[in-house]
Amino acid sequence: MMNIHFNDNLSIPKYRHIIDAVKQKLKVGELKKGDKIPSLNMLCKQYGLSQDTVLMAYNELKAKGIITSQVGKGYFIQNENTTYKHNVLLVFDKLTAYKEELYDAFKEAIQEDGSEQIFFHNNNLGMFQTIIDGAVGNYSQYVIMPINHPDAMDSISKLPPKKVFILDQGRKQYRNIYPFVCQDFENDIYNILKENSSLVNKYLRIILVIPNQKSHFKDIVTGFTNFCKQHPIDAEVAGDVKSFEIRKGDAFVVVDDRDLGFLVRYSIEKKMALGVDLGIISYNETPLKGIVASGITTISTDFAQMGKSMADMILENKKLKIDNPFLMLKRASF
Repeated sequence: MMNIHFNDNLSIPKYRHIIDAVKQKLKVGELKKGDKIPSLNMLCKQYGLSQDTVLMAYNELKAKGIITSQVGKGYFIQNENTTYKHNVLLVFDKLTAYKEELYDAFKEAIQEDGSEQIFFHNNNLGMFQTIIDGAVGNYSQYVIMPINHPDAMDSISKLPPKKVFILDQGRKQYRNIYPFVCQDFENDIYNILKENSSLVNKYLRIILVIPNQKSHFKDIVTGFTNFCKQHPIDAEVAGDVKSFEIRKGDAFVVVDDRDLGFLVRYSIEKKMALGVDLGIISYNETPLKGIVASGITTISTDFAQMGKSMADMILENKKLKIDNPFLMLKRASF
């Protein structure tokens, strides 16, 4: 049994006594990671407490990442560090080189004041719903890259609304509901092309190659189309780079790295000089793109800054709506 001293002379709620007792036993080494702690019913019976009182204490300990629960088995110590102020759930769509950069920046910024746990939904609604359902009440903050599905909002609404933050995607859908650090896909592509219109004007035709019509991809198409309407250049939008004849003087904006690989090979086979005969802009910066074909020009949100901005918002207890910086790295390909 876990001994708890309740001092009725102090104006401290009883649930706080439970929290303090667990923290103290961790501090002196009486509890270790993996140890089982008393059930709700056991504490209620031992100390004559209401179930709501014990549940309030355990929910706070769960939110801070100190304990966890397993259905049918009970409550267990998850983390021996009791000084963390934040225990953050991160729900990402998938692991990529640039999402890893985002995660590393977030982790570095928050590590002294909190812990984090990351899950990936892989754009699968069932997986997304399972992650959210299993997370309710277990974290101090919930940082979500939402899936593009009508039912996603219903899932997110199960979480404590003041503890939810939207990351990277979902600016349009969630901007009036939750704080966010997101890409503004429509205006990002429009503004970056406008700022670099002198480079765009080197070419006779510009083609956006975008593989599907996810919500944020539609926003990219809108921003691209708006730019092209205002500038005297032929423009096309295609789902596949192989779907039309490539001509000298073409410039491509590609989202998928497979299309980038095809264009680089094509330029070599046809002896077309990148940045002169054929232009390429690739979405999302990676170290490899700085090396391939003497350097591929990239446009990319600043993923490291995105991670840092989200961590800072949590650490400073702010509720902001931040459009993340969008950058062009100019190299030989454009």
